Amino acid sequence: MNILIASDSFKDSLSSMQVANAIQKGFSKVFDDAKYQKFFLADGGEGTLESICTQTLNCQEKKIEVLNPIDEKITAKYAFIDEKTAVIEMAQASGLEIVKKEKRDIINSTSFGFGQLIADSINNGAKKLILAIGGSATNDVGIGMLQALGVKFYDKHNEEISTSKILTAKDIFKIENFDISALSAFKDIEIVIASDVTNPLCGKNGATHIFGKQKGATSKHIEFLEESIFKFSKICEKKLAKKTKDEQGAGAAGGVGFALNTFLNARFKSGIDTVINLVDFEEKVKNADLIITGEGRVDEQTIYGKTITGVLKLAVKYDKPVIIIAGGLDEGYEKLYAHGATAIFDITPISKPLEDLLKQADENLTATAYSIANMIALGQNKSF
Repeated sequence: MNILIASDSFKDSLSSMQVANAIQKGFSKVFDDAKYQKFFLADGGEGTLESICTQTLNCQEKKIEVLNPIDEKITAKYAFIDEKTAVIEMAQASGLEIVKKEKRDIINSTSFGFGQLIADSINNGAKKLILAIGGSATNDVGIGMLQALGVKFYDKHNEEISTSKILTAKDIFKIENFDISALSAFKDIEIVIASDVTNPLCGKNGATHIFGKQKGATSKHIEFLEESIFKFSKICEKKLAKKTKDEQGAGAAGGVGFALNTFLNARFKSGIDTVINLVDFEEKVKNADLIITGEGRVDEQTIYGKTITGVLKLAVKYDKPVIIIAGGLDEGYEKLYAHGATAIFDITPISKPLEDLLKQADENLTATAYSIANMIALGQNKSF
């Protein structure tokens, strides 16, 4: 039996690689003679670079010093997957998980480090950028990133506000004008935004209202940021003659999706589809007898461009059974059955506190995989 394990990470707990290893450990207790193939998937968030480089032969990683969201120096990496194509993961430089919880500050956070990665890739000859922008800590509508790329921002007195400080979300409201002449370097650069987010920039379904709280925003922060970002979008609309704030994906990464689309003519593409195409995952699905996938939280939102959805599309195409193992299940998860799921399980004993569950995820995942394998063996007499 050929078993393909292709999972996303379990956020705050296990990487994609750790998830796959735990599932194999549990399954091999029953199906010890099966052939296992593991793929470490991601949908444009944290882990995307690892997923691609682990499974791409010519991946050449580059490490540079950048600023993290709260202006601390860190080492981050990106990679060339061929001579002219760079893959850059925003979470490497501007991710939520690289900032300690007690230091997270959405108002004073910046996407500048992400811009530094982009600039370095261009300096090293990149002609195509694949930008994975999930997992960000920021809500600065990309002004930090743009500043790192040479854009100058001016206040109502026509004084440059980006000359002596790194811009953060609290500076958005001050902006009245900008100079984008430095972006001429991007005239012949193809930019793809790999993201699973389809939210617009503003409004109740926009960047701030939907994602602000998980980045530490209070109600007052949300009100201030929403007003600031809307104002900035109208300035961009007038100066650049582009109406892009309502584009699907404009709200990704606290508005970085909007900035990339509006200032750099980047196009949006499903994060999981991008990864699947780069690692030749479809060929592995063709040859599998059983596919096991999963991610930390599975609910109704999972059907909108998450890793599991990408796996299910290919599984349906080749009529393959798919077992989903989640860290936890929430309202609407059952809708995945209509998209090709064969069975759905979670590893969460309800009686335990979250902190303990996160620490015991590997153990719980292995035990759940073992139970599922036993069920399959009993019902199918150890064969499909």
